[in-house]
Amino acid sequence: MNPDKVLRSSPGTLGDLELECAEARRLIQDGDFNAARDQLMGLQRAHGDEHAPLQEALSALAEAEQDWAAALRFYKRFHTLALQAGSSPLASRDQLLSRLAEHQRSTPDLSWCLVALGATRAPAGVLPQMLRQQCRAQDVLALGKGEAMLMLLHDVDLPTGRKVCERLRTVWFQQHAGAGALAMGLTAWRGPGDTGGAFLARAEGALERSQREGGPLRTG
Repeated sequence: MNPDKVLRSSPGTLGDLELECAEARRLIQDGDFNAARDQLMGLQRAHGDEHAPLQEALSALAEAEQDWAAALRFYKRFHTLALQAGSSPLASRDQLLSRLAEHQRSTPDLSWCLVALGATRAPAGVLPQMLRQQCRAQDVLALGKGEAMLMLLHDVDLPTGRKVCERLRTVWFQQHAGAGALAMGLTAWRGPGDTGGAFLARAEGALERSQREGGPLRTG
């Protein structure tokens, strides 16, 4: 995974259409590109082009087929539509753990990182907005404890997770220099013996240490 490639995620915004797009992305992940294309073309005929999840899935298919120009074109349309739609509902902590469990069943060998983030001086909504613009299509953005946010990074190991966090910090200070430090706690999935609860506790514990120490990245 390239930590410089960012895609906005939009979980839970368009009901059945989004669920069918998610199914198409699973087909893409499994390498069944023809079935994914057929499903997406059917959705396009039924619903039209003006839906962010559809453009997101078309971008993922084009990327998987290494058609980079088409992937970028679909992604730009996706991003425009997603921003026009405004703020989408965020997953809850329980929904994030459910997504993780689902992915672990379907792709148990992938790496995962979880980032917990907080910025105590930031105006309401600023941190979620920044993260929506920075997370990729396959990542999950959720509400954490209090004003904290959670980001589940798909197919990302710990060194790459650190790079993602430092990129987020750079973007934060570029966009919100007066909003104070962005505290972050990072952890990686430890394999079959790990649990969702422990995974979440490590990230949130590392965030608490970061907040006490003025905002440095801490790992758990």
